[in-house]
Amino acid sequence: MTDKELIEIEIAYFQEQIKVKQKKLKELEQTKSPVEEAYKEWWGEYPSNTWQCDVNRWDAFQAGYNAAYEEKVSEEPEEQKWDAVRESVKWCEEHPGKDPLDWLKPQTPEQVSDGLKEAFREAVKQGIVSSTKSKTLTDIIYRWWEDVFTTHSDWDMETSIEDLVDQIQLWLPKEHDTNSYKWNECIRMIKEKLR
Repeated sequence: MTDKELIEIEIAYFQEQIKVKQKKLKELEQTKSPVEEAYKEWWGEYPSNTWQCDVNRWDAFQAGYNAAYEEKVSEEPEEQKWDAVRESVKWCEEHPGKDPLDWLKPQTPEQVSDGLKEAFREAVKQGIVSSTKSKTLTDIIYRWWEDVFTTHSDWDMETSIEDLVDQIQLWLPKEHDTNSYKWNECIRMIKEKLR
């Protein structure tokens, strides 16, 4: 896959995320959401968009609340859910000049490309992925083609295609905890597009 194709995949992903966030914003404007109720419980009033410090506090709280909701499913005790919110608010207070939602802002193709290249360099540096793969995708497809017409000639079309997709998925670099968000998200998007 070329850098251009990776960039196009990431752009499509971010465009979809923007649509999701815009829809969520419209819903939030209509009623008081659980996050607004939680903010009122924590701060004593509903979020206000009048002063920059209020906007930053609300953005930080909302990001923390959403992260807590996504990562800490409802079976966890209530106190653990609030830990992520507290950590998010703490981070924002310690970094007043930084926007916690920078990752949502659109990037130029050059920024996306640089980010992906840096993620790959970091993955190579940490030994998560080899800078030179022992097999190319073309090698895998040639081998699959040979197998389908020799060893596995009894397979039907669906089984043959499933096997190829499985082999491609195994060939892709692995996600890893120490990789950047962009690297792991790109790998996930590619895997999701396989089926």
